[in-house]
Amino acid sequence: MGFISNLFGKDKTQNFLDACKHGQTENVEKLLNSDKIEVNLQDAYGKTGLICAANNGHRDLVELFIENGADLNVQDENGDTALISAAKIERGDILDLLIKAGADLNIQDENGDTALKFAVKVGFRQIAGLLIESGANPDTQDRNGETALISAAYRGHKDLAELLIKAGADLNIQDNNHNTALNAAAKTGHKSIVELLINAGADCDVQDKSGKTALIYAAERGYKDIAALLVKAGADLNIRDENGLSALMFSAQAGYKDITELLIKAGADLTIQDHNGNTALEIAEEIGFDEIVNLLTRAGAGSGS
Repeated sequence: MGFISNLFGKDKTQNFLDACKHGQTENVEKLLNSDKIEVNLQDAYGKTGLICAANNGHRDLVELFIENGADLNVQDENGDTALISAAKIERGDILDLLIKAGADLNIQDENGDTALKFAVKVGFRQIAGLLIESGANPDTQDRNGETALISAAYRGHKDLAELLIKAGADLNIQDNNHNTALNAAAKTGHKSIVELLINAGADCDVQDKSGKTALIYAAERGYKDIAALLVKAGADLNIRDENGLSALMFSAQAGYKDITELLIKAGADLTIQDHNGNTALEIAEEIGFDEIVNLLTRAGAGSGS
């Protein structure tokens, strides 16, 4: 009992939580059995013994807290629960314990991340898989409106995108900037994820806040293979962004001859004018992209004026 006696000469909360952090299972158990420590005691940062144990990878202590009826869903000042803490250090064994004990899978931290969203963001496939299998909601949105699928698309995590799609993730949810997972994959050049999303039935024509579609991003950024996939999938060639620019006009403006040719052959409207009254041909002429000017002229393009 020497440990307990020494404890109460100091800050009992901090000392108890220090014991939890350092994995001192025997001492923690004695303290809990002494009835001098409440199992859900929190420090100034909102951390409980369970959160400390999970955050430091002490499986036996996590098990002890579960057996002692600890509240599994307490959040610290950052919004982390024991489950989120276990996910963040990639401890599937601790995660499994907490899931089986009934921990809430969909609590969000201060950034709006759930354990699943965090696991996807950093590429923890095993953790994400366990959470999905256990019924975590794949469509929860963080404070930026981003879902796990959008996060996977931005970061090029194809294996995780596949898991989420198989789990029934909504393909067309938009974040706060109105980006879908398809838009995210197209603008970051992740061809395999674009193909995956198209095959799963994602809407190719969703526009973000600036009016851009996945095809416009592919044309603007020179991703010919992605543009070809979108054209083949039936993406609208003539949607215009907030400045009146179509995918063809973006490819002409950026000097991407191959994409310009692809869009011309697919039947893109050559006569569309932007808000300044310029067509793709006039844009290419002004910049001096002669090869693109010749392509458009041979295809029958004329000036907008």
